[in-house]
Amino acid sequence: MRPINRSDCFMSASATIGTDMPARNALNVRLSRIAAVAGIPVEAFFTESVSATHGGLIELIRLWDAAETETVRAEILAGTRAVVAGASDNLR
Repeated sequence: MRPINRSDCFMSASATIGTDMPARNALNVRLSRIAAVAGIPVEAFFTESVSATHGGLIELIRLWDAAETETVRAEILAGTRAVVAGASDNLR
């Protein structure tokens, strides 16, 4: 699996979604929601220098994107849920 280059993702999105298309507005809204939930600025998705916290989130998103099948994505989700559940159990 080759590393994902941010410029590849940005260029393909730009080529697919024109500046005046409703899809671009929908993409901006969705990206803003993801950033808000994560507690990071939208710009964090597009900069090379990110904090360790942001870097971890971006790496998780890249790993999700690199998963070749829905089965692998389901395993990533199940593993993440198990880790979070275990962490919350330890706090009780």
